[in-house]
Amino acid sequence: MTNRMNVGSTLLRFGSDRRGAVAIMFTVMLIPMIITVGVAVDYARMVQYKADLQNAVDEAALAGAAAFLDATESTNAQDTATNYFYAEFNNLPVGTLTNLTVTPNANGTINPALGTASALTVTVTANATIPRTFLTILGVQPLAITATGTAGDPVLTPNLSFTNVSSRACDGNSAFLYQVPKKANGGGYDYETVPSFTTGASGNYYEIGTSFAGSSSPYATLPAGQSLPTITANAPLGFMMQNITNGNTGNPSCGAPVMGANSYGAPDGAVQEFYSSLLPLGESPSEDSNYTYTAVVTTSHGNISSVVVTLPPSTIYPSGTTINEPIASSSYNNLWTYLGGASNNGTSNCTSSSSGNTTTYTCTTQYPTSLSSATSNCSLYIQTGVTQSYVNGLNNNSATPSAAVPNCFGVTPKNYPYAAPTCAQISQLAKGTTAPAAVYWWDDAGGVGPNEQFYGPASHCTQISSSDPGYGEDCQYQNNFFAVNCTVSGGGGSGSGLTQVVLTQ
Repeated sequence: MTNRMNVGSTLLRFGSDRRGAVAIMFTVMLIPMIITVGVAVDYARMVQYKADLQNAVDEAALAGAAAFLDATESTNAQDTATNYFYAEFNNLPVGTLTNLTVTPNANGTINPALGTASALTVTVTANATIPRTFLTILGVQPLAITATGTAGDPVLTPNLSFTNVSSRACDGNSAFLYQVPKKANGGGYDYETVPSFTTGASGNYYEIGTSFAGSSSPYATLPAGQSLPTITANAPLGFMMQNITNGNTGNPSCGAPVMGANSYGAPDGAVQEFYSSLLPLGESPSEDSNYTYTAVVTTSHGNISSVVVTLPPSTIYPSGTTINEPIASSSYNNLWTYLGGASNNGTSNCTSSSSGNTTTYTCTTQYPTSLSSATSNCSLYIQTGVTQSYVNGLNNNSATPSAAVPNCFGVTPKNYPYAAPTCAQISQLAKGTTAPAAVYWWDDAGGVGPNEQFYGPASHCTQISSSDPGYGEDCQYQNNFFAVNCTVSGGGGSGSGLTQVVLTQ
């Protein structure tokens, strides 16, 4: 009996010891199992997070390099890359950013694998941590992850040239190149302003050519010492048409029998400036050109005997000027001839005061010429998709593109970017037989009278009555036209031909 009890106790003790041993062994094995699973999970999370972080720095570097338009834009490039990174990083589900560095380099190079040409580069480096999974309970520190990306904007050398200015207008017209100004606080270009007008060796405006060749013209010959400005391939270029009312009446194709004001109220000898870079604002290049002038009109025996116009400062007359207007023949000797404007009597855009036989009119030019106009004044049509032979053949007898007629100051989606193009953009137009060129066709934004009483254009584009002066906006775009050609060189090195921002590492 006693022996059987001892055997039973021994068996119970053996079973209990065995279970305890298994428990101990399981506990001992559990730790490496947890570590193994934790390492596997952490590794998978690390790989995914590393890819997400790398994508964020790559995208930030690309955004920064795209904003690195020239060497002066390093701050803008750095800010753009930084802001872009945070926008991407904040969308990541986990992770803590421990450090971010964004380094612009105006003297960088494209990665040797892609070529060794100069480039404006932006390098973005991010250090972050993500928490462990199961291993956190064992006190293991968070995972540290680093990602670096560099993007380069190849430095391209622009090769800019122009055809001579052509004109079929009675007005005198000069064409100028200018660069769209930088924003005062940096960070890109300011499409709401234009540079002050200076010409010559260090001027803001480069004269392309002129039809204003009268004895009073300061632009009959190109300004002394002028040379093309130093530009970058990514700098937006603006073009100004300087329009002088009746400044080219010696033109054989000019059909106006009198020298008078036009339909938007600019008198004989007045100066208007139209700027292409205002188009990205969605406005006609003429809309910022309105100005006020005075006209002292003297009558004798009921007929106008003298008209003296005082004009405000302009690009030709920095201090303003006074003009004794030529007196028209009896059939045209009326206020509308001298003051233009939006009515047959020529005074709807004026206020007046009289003393004896003299009346002083204070008038304002009008863009559009009539509030009933459904569209702004015709000013500019930009033609792309041209061949080099077409560009080379432009002259005073060239016909306006048929597509221009229905597009009052029309810039279609196809050519809208070329209102203020960069050389890099123009160069990209070259495909097959198409030239890297855009042709600028300008109109002076107004006709010469109600129902075009002095001149009969082939077509009209403002949707108003034929008896309204605005009907004189004839869409012929022949006051001034020229082509701008631009190719770029460099940027790729080793024949790679790179012309766009690329990741370099």
